[in-house]
Amino acid sequence: MSPWGYLLFTAWAALATTMTAGWWLMGLALVELAFGLMWSRRGLRLLHRPRFWAFVLSAVALGPFLIGEPDVAVGPLRLSRAGFTAGLEMAGRAFTLTLAFGLGIASLSLSDVVAVFDRLGLRGLGFATGLAMNLLGTLREMATVTLQTIWLRGGVRRPWTALRLFLVTTVANTLRYGDEVINAAAVRAFDPNGGQPAPLPLRRADLWLLALLAGYTGVLLAVGMW
Repeated sequence: MSPWGYLLFTAWAALATTMTAGWWLMGLALVELAFGLMWSRRGLRLLHRPRFWAFVLSAVALGPFLIGEPDVAVGPLRLSRAGFTAGLEMAGRAFTLTLAFGLGIASLSLSDVVAVFDRLGLRGLGFATGLAMNLLGTLREMATVTLQTIWLRGGVRRPWTALRLFLVTTVANTLRYGDEVINAAAVRAFDPNGGQPAPLPLRRADLWLLALLAGYTGVLLAVGMW
């Protein structure tokens, strides 16, 4: 599948998440899981992360306490059935929306991102987006090394000073790394306004995906969910 297919699915799933309610969110989640099994197994690694499930299930845990009037007693706790239902729906939306972006982004390389923006006539923006995506992993490593260094030098005894040093060092390293990348691009005569964009043709799998999404959308329209 080409990058166009992944972008199409991500945009469609994000729109469907905002327009779908109730049990149809489960159907949307099954569609996303099927897409992941067929074309984006790397994106399904998101389901193995405890932080993802903590983020999703937090809505279910907090809903009965924050939404609606308490109408159920569970020991000393007073819970709301309406809040529990609303929390389930919010958790479903969080699950489908996060998974949609995870499936799409995980399958796109930096060259794919740059090529897509090139075809849209936004070559400079494609380069900047690719740089930002590449910077995330590097920034995580730099922040980890900085935090460990401050910790080993006794920064825990002066937390506010340690926090200031951590922020200054991380920002400085990030700016330095970005400047090095820009200089490297300049040395290689990269011109965001010049050259021809790389070809990015549609594939047969993209057309099959378009047909499947159109069919599912038709079902939603037929039952009045959209």
